Amino acid sequence: MKKLFILALAASAMLASCSGNQQKAETTEEAEKTFEQQQIEAYIKVQVDSLANEFAKMGRSPFIAALKEGRIELTEEEKQVKPEYLIDPASTNDLVTLSQKYRAVAVLSADKIIAEAYGMPVDEYDAAIKKLIVDIDDPAFKLFKENDDNGTDHKQLVEDFYNAEDENGRINFFWDTTTAFLVEELYIISQDPSNKFIECFDDQAADNVTYRIILFQNALENLKEYDPSLESLCTSIKPLGKLNAITAEQFKQQIGEMNKDIKVLRDNLMK
Repeated sequence: MKKLFILALAASAMLASCSGNQQKAETTEEAEKTFEQQQIEAYIKVQVDSLANEFAKMGRSPFIAALKEGRIELTEEEKQVKPEYLIDPASTNDLVTLSQKYRAVAVLSADKIIAEAYGMPVDEYDAAIKKLIVDIDDPAFKLFKENDDNGTDHKQLVEDFYNAEDENGRINFFWDTTTAFLVEELYIISQDPSNKFIECFDDQAADNVTYRIILFQNALENLKEYDPSLESLCTSIKPLGKLNAITAEQFKQQIGEMNKDIKVLRDNLMK
């Protein structure tokens, strides 16, 4: 299995409360602190950039790719049993934070693919996603959705999204979105009664899931120092560390064993 060095950096600084003759010393200390903080952030950013680049190389999850390309088709009998595990689009109407809304778009996007596979109407998914994107008001995210809908190459899609969020100062939301999509994929696989989705995973695909989890955990650990809102997501995905499969058989077994953990994690995505 691929390995990453896990880099943990912590920085702390205290600004003195000064007045009168201490004003000059305070200004100097603040300037030094700012310089140090910039260096740390630049170093962390190199690591996060590298993690995003690795993620972009890995392509779509095999069952999502198969559904989009029409390589999986459910029988009419299978379509009769509609999936009850999909999110209700209306449940996203009252979300407050940007993190919640980015994650909700990811979850809705994944669920829409499953709804389409079952021949279900997707108007409510489209409406909810459109509303959330308007609320988020992020040009990079709007472009990402447009390119995704137009079938842009996955690697290019991810790279463009990451770079655009970098320019907008919103790298944290790139990881919010992609982590939420991964969690929803795992949740869908664990709930699928036909088992057609998990059968798309060969040994390499199973190993890739494990690698993705490592990437997300490292990125969130690095970024939470500068964006405390990522702390809860970082903590909540730690149980996914138990998913360490390197073969398709191990992957199937572990997904079954982690069914409850994955459901709890999915339920907490938008809290």
